[in-house]
Amino acid sequence: MAAIETAVYATHMVFAGLLTGSVLFAAMTFPRVAGNVSTSVREVLAGTLRNVSRASAALLVLTGGYMLTLGGYTDAGALTGTGRGHAVIGMVVLWFLLTGLTEVAGSRIESGDDATTFLYGGAVLAVALLLDAGWLVSTTAL
Repeated sequence: MAAIETAVYATHMVFAGLLTGSVLFAAMTFPRVAGNVSTSVREVLAGTLRNVSRASAALLVLTGGYMLTLGGYTDAGALTGTGRGHAVIGMVVLWFLLTGLTEVAGSRIESGDDATTFLYGGAVLAVALLLDAGWLVSTTAL
């Protein structure tokens, strides 16, 4: 594998892990401490979560698009006609949903509203993304 391909795969995996990890962390910790933190702390937490989400979104689009061309998914038939293609489409859909829920949760946290439902929904999507990614990289993904 060429150095550029390795760098693209590594960047993709690092930022996918950062995104899913930060959402899971926020979902498991923030609902427990939401009433005990000041407005400035809440704004910092919400801003950090949204910045991680936005940076990950930008890098995942770039690296994922490059990986699609490397994997031979340049025509619609490759995406819609194979199990791996369906998993890739599923990953993109889950990723869009996770990014949207993270943005909404960040806004609600920042404004002082309850974001628990959005954070838990994001956590479920994050786990689904990790399972999908695991299936994609396994040798059984056909």
